[in-house]
Amino acid sequence: MPYEILEHTADIRVRVHASKLEELFADALAAMTKILGPTESGTGNADTIAVSIEAPDITALLIDFLNEVLLETTLRKTAFPDVAVHSLTETSITATLSGQRFASLRRDIKAVTWHEADVRRNRNQEWETMIVFDI
Repeated sequence: MPYEILEHTADIRVRVHASKLEELFADALAAMTKILGPTESGTGNADTIAVSIEAPDITALLIDFLNEVLLETTLRKTAFPDVAVHSLTETSITATLSGQRFASLRRDIKAVTWHEADVRRNRNQEWETMIVFDI
């Protein structure tokens, strides 16, 4: 599995690693969706949105991306586990998110925090980071 969920007192920590930067973003999103634990609404309504985000560096970009998806998830009552990345640099991302409406969430995430966040390549040249979700 490309991510490992680590429980913490008021937070949940996730270590994410991937060979490609696009995969790191997709795997971080998959981990966040798993933590939220959306329940199917049974309506079958799908939703697709476009996101375009700029940030000063790759770590800020990942945190901003996840917080944007978290906001859209809350506002639209739609979980977005699927991402198609159209463009990704170390300071910008353009992507399309696809998801399904949900009836409820198993767990609420208040925010994706900066604590321990540091997107970088490890000695095996894989991309990795730790993400802390405030619950």
